[in-house]
Amino acid sequence: MNKNVIAYTGTPAIINPPTTTTKEPRMSDAAFAIDSTFLSDSKKIIRERIIPWEGLARSGVVSEDDANHIKILEKQSAENKNATVKGQLELYSKGLLSILSKVSDKDDVIKNVLVLVNDLLLNVPEFLDSLLSLSSVDKGLPYEPFLKHLKKDSLIKSLALYNLAILLRKAGTADKEVLIKVFSSVTSLIELSDTNYEFIAIQLLQELITNKSYKANYQQQNLVTNFRPINNLIDKSASHPNATGLQLSYNVLLATWILSFNPEINRAIIHNFPQAAGNLLIIAKDSIKLKIVRLSIAIVKNFVAVCVSLQEQFKVIKLLLFYDALNTVNTLKERKFASNGSDEELFNDLAFLSDTLYEVVSTKLSSFDEYLTELENPKLISWASPTHKSADFWLENSGTFKDSNYKLVKKIFEILSSSSSEPVVSTILLNDLQFLIKNLGQDLIHFINTENGGSYKILIMSFLENNHGNNELKYQALKTIQLLVGHNF
Repeated sequence: MNKNVIAYTGTPAIINPPTTTTKEPRMSDAAFAIDSTFLSDSKKIIRERIIPWEGLARSGVVSEDDANHIKILEKQSAENKNATVKGQLELYSKGLLSILSKVSDKDDVIKNVLVLVNDLLLNVPEFLDSLLSLSSVDKGLPYEPFLKHLKKDSLIKSLALYNLAILLRKAGTADKEVLIKVFSSVTSLIELSDTNYEFIAIQLLQELITNKSYKANYQQQNLVTNFRPINNLIDKSASHPNATGLQLSYNVLLATWILSFNPEINRAIIHNFPQAAGNLLIIAKDSIKLKIVRLSIAIVKNFVAVCVSLQEQFKVIKLLLFYDALNTVNTLKERKFASNGSDEELFNDLAFLSDTLYEVVSTKLSSFDEYLTELENPKLISWASPTHKSADFWLENSGTFKDSNYKLVKKIFEILSSSSSEPVVSTILLNDLQFLIKNLGQDLIHFINTENGGSYKILIMSFLENNHGNNELKYQALKTIQLLVGHNF
């Protein structure tokens, strides 16, 4: 961790472990069970479905011995089944994984074995240990038989991931490639936009990232891609509070809170999803559920307190102020649950945010900082900021744009050249360039016309044709070109 990381001392109370709210959560020794009526019902249906094991053995899909061993279990009660497996751990460990390894096109068989394995993992600790011990025989075990089914239908994928999560949780460490596949598959379940699978996947994620080494893998491999659907759910909760459901919203926030104890993850979230900060403030302000408010504010506090540097912290604070965070925090401080001291963690978090934000507003913040916040987070560029139309702002600050060989001007053109830049963003930035050209004159004109072989001027001219039918963008491009060739001063 960077030596400049700011220490974090307050966290929200949560429903699940850890038992203390003052430290980053750790994996507990309690059995990991997913809370999902949908999954429980699906497992029940799968258990009741009859599988023709004799026929599968005759056709060579499974071995006769494996078929007979599973048939024995099917005739037993759950208690006797567990005892039978416990008495023949090696036989059932190898046999069940062998079936999963060999069978690829019989989905009913795969589901049946995955559910059987899942039941045993949850109820027979010795079976879990036995599966993990197989790694000494084959490095691909015990994970590979489950990984091979992650491209199957969503239910098979969920069951395979559930089993993998239980195994990984107990193992405490795993090969990087295994984790990459697991996190990628968890993400794909969230992306389905099916509440049942979102709920399962978020619980799997929060369980895995409670392990610090697994969270480090999540951070180092495809973080932005994997976090994007989580950000979408946060956005959905902010814009349509009842669309995701209270418990799913809570679990999404809980997973985000667990992630937010890592300064590099916080930086990536803020830089790639700046609107998440604003959405969390909206959720905190609008929710009537204390646990939702508590988690939302705790994440925002971590964004401020758990940073890679003081410079990064200042960027985060500027972003929060852009979203009117100080007013939101002060409003929350006046509510009963915070003002009467009944929720100490929330009270402390709000006090920290209020003090920190107020200090910046009163001693450090300027309208130029507001403009820099937009350049640092292009998705926030909007006509709503008065800087874009203020002649006084540009007269006062244009000179700064010449610093470091026109570093900020280069940033403007970097955003303009981005394929993801929205027409309205390009329109606003062309407007800004016009103010700069008027104030800096020939120095800036020469820079734009010659830098990178004249590519900046060519980029501006391209908007005359490539404007997506946006007449305002075309008009602003034309005005900018006119200024570059010396007209309308």
